[in-house]
Parts: sequence; C-alpha cells; structure tokens
Amino acid sequence: MTVNHTPARSQTASVALIRNWPVTFLSACFLPLLLALGFWQLDRAGEKAAILSVIDARLGAQPRKPADLETLQTFTPVRLMGFYTGELLYLDNRTRDGRAGYEVLQVFVSGGERWLVNRGWVPVGEDRSILPAVSWPLAAKWITGFLHPVDENGPAAAAVMEFEAGTGVEPESLRRIQALGADVLAAMNVDETGWTIRLSADSDTALRTGWQFVNSQPERHTGYAVQWFAMAAALCILWLIAATNIPAVLKKNNYKRGNGS
Repeated sequence: MTVNHTPARSQTASVALIRNWPVTFLSACFLPLLLALGFWQLDRAGEKAAILSVIDARLGAQPRKPADLETLQTFTPVRLMGFYTGELLYLDNRTRDGRAGYEVLQVFVSGGERWLVNRGWVPVGEDRSILPAVSWPLAAKWITGFLHPVDENGPAAAAVMEFEAGTGVEPESLRRIQALGADVLAAMNVDETGWTIRLSADSDTALRTGWQFVNSQPERHTGYAVQWFAMAAALCILWLIAATNIPAVLKKNNYKRGNGS
C-alpha cells in the first residue's frame, strides 16, 4: 500500500519559512498600529481640507455690515464705517516668521456699536518694556475684515491685563495682555463680547496680517501619513529579512533556475 506524504512535507515547508516567532509577533502587533496612524493622518488631512474649503467659501462672499447679518459666523466678511478710539490692547507672544511680537487690538466705533478690531502684527522692539508705537487715522474710515470668535471661557480681564507705566500715555489706553477672552472684551465695553474683527490684508489700516486659519495644513498631515506608511513598509521588509527564510528560499530557487535544475 502506498502512502502519500506530500501534504505533510508541504505543511512542514510552510512552517519552516518563519524562523523567528518573537520578531513575527512584534511585527504583527506594530504593523496595524502604523497603518492605523497613517489612515488617521489621512483623515486629518481630509478634515483640514474641508475646513479650508468652508473658510474659502465664506471669505469669498461679499462683505456685509454686521448689523445686516442674521447670525454671526466665523470667517464671515464684514465692512464697517467708523473711527478708531485710543483704546489699545497688545496681545503678547504672537509670532510671524519666527519673530516675536504682538497682535494689536483696537476699539472701533461704527453706528454707535463698539467692536474690538485685530489690526494685525507688529514686532517686539529692542526694549521689551516699551510697547511699539502704533498710529491710526483720526477721521472716519471704512474697514474690511472677517469675524473671529474669542474664548468664552478665557481668563478674567483682571488676571491678564498688565498696565504699562512710564510710556507717556494713560494706563487705561495702552495695555499688554497674555490671552484674549470674553471677559477682556467685556472690560473694554464692546458690544459683542464673543467676537473680534480681524482686518483683511487689503484694509488700509491693517498692520501685518498673515492669519493662520488652521493650525496645520492638509499637506502636512498627508506627509505624516506617507511617513507612517513608509515605516509600515520598512517593518514588513525587516520582518521578511530578520524573521523568515523567504529570502534564502528565493535565492535557492533562483540558483536552481540559473543552473537549469
């Protein structure tokens, strides 16, 4: 009677392809994690792209007076006629191109309503104890910008306002703040304590704007995803080399084919 041992030999050969089970186990644990991180970054890239698409659509609309808006929404373009008062806030620890500076916020009165307008960025001077001088027109002006919310649960105004001394101006008109919250706007007696207006770059009273709409661009997340997927591919290659006999088997098969056997 003839017994066929081919299945047993085939099973033994397949098992023998893996020679390092601890490395195989670790690779099996890390590979799904690396892939999950890669797909997570792709999802983040999609979310940021969707946000930027909404922002572009809103900013592309015709500017309107805030009084004509049914509801106030972030990035809604606005246009107001009015005048600046001498009430300034310097929002500290703001950077542009790696340089330290301030964002200058100033009260703007339009139609009897007081708004806090973020005019943009100015660099820190050589003497940090002296705030940089900022000029503004005394006559009525049109300003254009977009609505931007503030943190309703921000720090109390008394805790973040630091009045400057020895600057030649009244303390109430020149202030340095470390954070901007609703309580700060309430202390400035503005009408909308949950909103500021950020000036557009083409507004003639704007300083340096360079507004950052999202904390990171979609391309950055896509780059991270590529890195995670590359690490997953590298892990697979290392597993094949370090934990299996597959390279040796392939080399042996190629050698046999080269010798015609």
